Amino acid sequence: MRSIPFALTLLALSNLAGNHTGATPLDGPHSAIQDTTDIPIIENERPPPDSRLPWRISDEPSLSIGSVAGGGPGQLHWVMDATRLPDSRIVIANAGSSELRVFNPDGSHAGTWGGRGEGPGEFASEAPTVVAHWPGDSIAAPNRWAGRLSIFDKDGNHGRDVHLEAGLANVVDLLPDGGIVTGGIAGMHGGMTGSTGLVRPDVEWKVLGPDGKLDASLGKFPGTEWWAVFARGGQIQSSQVHPFGRNTVGAVWGDLVAIGDQAVYEIKAFAADGTLVRVVRRDGDLGSPTRAEQDRYWERRYADRPDDRRAESLRAVRDMPLVDSYRAFSTILSDPLGYLWVLEYRRRVWTVFDQEGRVQGLVEMPSGLGVFEIGEDYILGRSRDDLGVEYVQLWRLDRGAG
Repeated sequence: MRSIPFALTLLALSNLAGNHTGATPLDGPHSAIQDTTDIPIIENERPPPDSRLPWRISDEPSLSIGSVAGGGPGQLHWVMDATRLPDSRIVIANAGSSELRVFNPDGSHAGTWGGRGEGPGEFASEAPTVVAHWPGDSIAAPNRWAGRLSIFDKDGNHGRDVHLEAGLANVVDLLPDGGIVTGGIAGMHGGMTGSTGLVRPDVEWKVLGPDGKLDASLGKFPGTEWWAVFARGGQIQSSQVHPFGRNTVGAVWGDLVAIGDQAVYEIKAFAADGTLVRVVRRDGDLGSPTRAEQDRYWERRYADRPDDRRAESLRAVRDMPLVDSYRAFSTILSDPLGYLWVLEYRRRVWTVFDQEGRVQGLVEMPSGLGVFEIGEDYILGRSRDDLGVEYVQLWRLDRGAG
């Protein structure tokens, strides 16, 4: 299942392990369960760099959807998510055109659902951000700005819209029973009125029922880390997302919801009723960015601007403070066999945990692939070429090796 991080402004949101396919824990990473509370805390050592699982990803994608030009449905823009249907069709959330684009197993275009607008089954700009399976054989995608989830049948016919009680919130993922996991801004974390510093707006994670009504709150977690400058009256004078800022990410993990704050390597797994079921931790030295590294980031970011604008932009971020540490991890995903996959920060290596939260080993993904979905025998994700053209690709995953 997918993992959608939150990009928050300071006042609103902005732009069961298998049998023959099971992982074999390798010598090196070890786990221990603490029994000091009623909630299991699984402490894991950091896997050695060479502790690769005997799983193989194909050398080349078996399917690549996307085109450089032509303006047709194969020309993708701002792909936010994708999922594979039981009949092997691929549904792509193409937020640049506010559509769901559907492609056959051979890569040919099968149809387009939704479109930009305010009517039933239509999406606002910057949507949909998620596409996921709905109970039965339906497909669901959120229209965040309208506070609703649109349901389509397998042929693309719009069935109904579910209005979300959570209001203005990101839909993160869907539980197997149709429960809707959302996150919306709830307050400030670390803000200092009348000063300059780093702030993280709190995000409240919730589970809504298939009818869109609140079932449970999973709690508040710190969201995207911003550098904010406050005026005397407490109003925000200026703000900028920190290039090394932390966030909270999450994904559905079987019938649980896994949530992790990137400031520390700890992932909390909740039941749909809000009960904390287990806490998964992993050792690791996070390190921290240096001033020189942060300066180089901004120099690269503004390299293409005219000289005068580049100098002005660099002055504006010159006093941005450093964060305490790098992110503990980047992304959380799960697969149908109950494994939890956690992506290392700024690497293409994933730590794989079993359904109890014990480290199994590491898996390395293809270079440049942003993963949307991990199936039993495939990886589905997005890549870009040197020109920035987007492609949605399917890669074979063989868990039977070794």
